[in-house]
Amino acid sequence: MKIAINGELKAATTESMEELPVAPGVFETMLVREGAPVFFDDHWARFCVGCRHFKFEPPISTDEAGALATALIQENIAGRTGVLRLAAWRNGSIVESRMEVGGPRPHMSRPAFRAALGARALPPPDADRACKHLRRTAWLEALRTARAGGWDEAILSDDQGRVVEACVSNVFFVYDGCLHTPALEAGPLPGVMRARILSLARNEGWTVREGEYRLADLLAASEVWLSNSLIGVRPLSALGERQFDPNPPSLGKLRATWGETFGWDPMVVA
Repeated sequence: MKIAINGELKAATTESMEELPVAPGVFETMLVREGAPVFFDDHWARFCVGCRHFKFEPPISTDEAGALATALIQENIAGRTGVLRLAAWRNGSIVESRMEVGGPRPHMSRPAFRAALGARALPPPDADRACKHLRRTAWLEALRTARAGGWDEAILSDDQGRVVEACVSNVFFVYDGCLHTPALEAGPLPGVMRARILSLARNEGWTVREGEYRLADLLAASEVWLSNSLIGVRPLSALGERQFDPNPPSLGKLRATWGETFGWDPMVVA
C-alpha cells in the first residue's frame, strides 16, 4: 500500500485511511470505479475553491493530482472498486496535503439505510459550509452516536429545527410527486452527487424544489433518499420509527435514467 504525502508517493503505515487533522483546510472523498475516480473534475473544482477559501493555493496541479490518483489506484486496488481521498490544510505557514486510495467501506454495499431523527442541532450556516472542510467535528460526532445506536445515518437540523443534511450525506424526499431537498441557503454541503441528481431530474421534467423543511416534512414523505459520492444514492428504509419502502418507485425511475446517462447504477457502487 502507498500514500501520497505532499505530492510524493510513500509507503503507507497502515492499510486503513488515517484520521485527517482538524485544521483550516479541505478534503474530497470520491468513488473509484473500474480503475478511475468518478466525477473527478467536479471534486477537484470544489477542492480548489475550498483551498482558496482557506487562503492557500491548491498544493498540487490538476495534472499532478490526476497522475497521483492513477498511480495510487494502480498500486493499491488495481481495477477494483474503492475510495480515493484527497486533503490539504494549513499548518502554520506551510500547506500540507495527503492523497489515499483504499478499498470500499462497509456501508457502501447496503441497499437501504436507517437514519436516526434529530441527532444534533447544527449552528447557523457560515461561509465554510460551502466547502468540504476539515472542521466537521459536530457532523462526525453525530455519525458516531447514530452508528453506536444501530443506525446508519442521522438527519441533522439547525437550531431553528430546519433540516440541513445528514451527517455525511445530502437529503432528498418525494412528496406529492415532487422531489425536494434543502436549499443551499439552509447550509447543506453542495454535494457532487446532489448537483448531478438535481440536474438529471430537471432534465427529465421532474418537478423539483429546493426549500426549507422540517423533520415533519420528511416523515410525511413517500420516499426519503440520501446521497453522497461513495454511496451514490440510497433510500431510507427507516427514519426513526417511520418505515419506508426500501425499493421506492421514484428512485427506481432515477436509477434507470442515471444508468442510461452515465452507464452505471448509482445504487450499486461496491
